[in-house]
Parts: sequence; C-alpha cells; structure tokens
Amino acid sequence: MILRRGLVLALVVGAAVLASVLLRGGGHDNPTVARVGGEPITQKQLDPVVDHFRLEAKAEGKPFPDNGSAAFRRVRNRLLDLLVYRTELRQAAARLGVKATEVEVVRRLQGSGSAEPGEAIRDSFEYGSVEAQLLLERISAKVTSGIKAPTRAELAARRNRALSRYLARVERETQVRYEPGYAPGP
Repeated sequence: MILRRGLVLALVVGAAVLASVLLRGGGHDNPTVARVGGEPITQKQLDPVVDHFRLEAKAEGKPFPDNGSAAFRRVRNRLLDLLVYRTELRQAAARLGVKATEVEVVRRLQGSGSAEPGEAIRDSFEYGSVEAQLLLERISAKVTSGIKAPTRAELAARRNRALSRYLARVERETQVRYEPGYAPGP
C-alpha cells in the first residue's frame, strides 16, 4: 500500500514537473527567450530569423558576427526585439478583431515574387514580415477609420499620428519579459 502511494505521488510530481517545463517553453531543446503579454517566444522561433540574416549577409558579401561573440548577441537581441514587435502586432490585431490568414500571406508573398504559385514558403522570416505588414495595414484601417480632414495631406498626417499613438500605447501597455542575456540593448 505504501509502495503504491509512493508510486502515485512520484507520477503526480513527475507530471507536474513536465507540465511546468512545457508551459515555460518546451524544455531545454526549445527554451523561452522572451514573453510578450504572457505569450512565449522560443529559441526555435528566433533561430530561423538569425539564420535569415546570416544568409543575407553572406549573399551580400558582408560579415556576420560569430556565434557566442558580443556582436552576435547584440544582433540576435535586436532580431528578438523584431519578433517581440510582431507578437505585439498580432495581439493588438486580435484585440481589434482583425487578422491576416495564411492564404492572404501566401498570396502577398507570391504577388511580390518571393514565392512561386504552389511553392512552399521556405523562409519563416519573409512569411512573418508579410503577416506583420498585413496586420499593420488592418490595424491602421481600424484605428484611423473615423478620422476626417480638409485635405488629403492633412488626412494622411492625422492618420499617421493616430496610428503612431496607438502603436506607442500598445508597446507601453504590453508586458514584455526577456530571459537573462536576451534583452535588447541601447
């Protein structure tokens, strides 16, 4: 009887530890590097973005910092900040009731020449960039829908100010927590 209780207790504790690891970001092979409003950004999300820029630098004949160097950490952390911004956009869009579907993102990519019809999107950075652009367009339309002005130039200026104020508020009000060693610097 005591052995059975001990086994049950061990299973319960083990399940709790496993659940805790999964909720924190997937364990050691995919640690959480930041949280945006409670939503994790993981190492497996950050790595392809870093790889994208590493390949871009190579294609342009420019150096890319070596892994582990201080310069690499600065670049990596700036790229993480980009993922944080995109996550803030997705969360803000959801609160406003706007979205960008996978089909819309792929169509925009195909229209830009980044992907051929029927071709799989291989670069998650490009996909995320197009998704963010579509969301920003829809957020802008929603936030600026009631703005009026006597001229087109003044209308554009008023809309730009309203969108800037909205995005600044989103950034200010969204709680972002970076894991040690990942916070973007000045």
